[in-house]
Amino acid sequence: MKLYIYDHCPFCVRARMIFGLKKLAVEQIVLFDDDIETPTKMIGRKMLPILQKDDGSYLPESLDIVHYVDSINEPKYAKGSIAPEIETWSKTVSAVVYKLVTPRFTQTDFPEISTAEARAAYISRTSKSYGDLNELKKETHTLLVELEPQLSLLDAWLETRSEDIDINDFIIFPTLRSLSIVEHLSFSTNIRNYMERIAKSTNINLLFDKAK
Repeated sequence: MKLYIYDHCPFCVRARMIFGLKKLAVEQIVLFDDDIETPTKMIGRKMLPILQKDDGSYLPESLDIVHYVDSINEPKYAKGSIAPEIETWSKTVSAVVYKLVTPRFTQTDFPEISTAEARAAYISRTSKSYGDLNELKKETHTLLVELEPQLSLLDAWLETRSEDIDINDFIIFPTLRSLSIVEHLSFSTNIRNYMERIAKSTNINLLFDKAK
């Protein structure tokens, strides 16, 4: 199987997680951000992740990929349903998370933006959504204040559950991994331990060493 991804993309992280957890071989292929042709040929539009199955067919949508790969063998990891609290939390934090991480993603040496053309394409695309990214980065303090109560809610929720991995982790961890690129963001001990535990079990790096 082949998994087409962007390194920075939290939806791609979901798909990478299930392969890491199940220790299944997959060829991970990072596309340049300005490569519209490749994904369009596969699924009719520019969107990642995309899984190319062994039969040559293509499967988009991160959670569909997670469930497909999880069905291949035991043990199962994407168990249960997304908790209402986590669904609400994810929707609530989404806007502030993207405002925090997007300016930093554009300044980081991810392989998908490692050419001048790819970086320019990514900056152009994200600027259409968020405006001047340098100005947006100046709002970091305000955004961190807005994020703080949501991290407290997550901290309390994590305290109530076991370390068994289920479908909720495919929502939580990719978001936290993205946030690990924010230099002045302090995570609680509980959340930091969670991040490091999932990173180790999925073999996915956190972004603390790239923090800006």
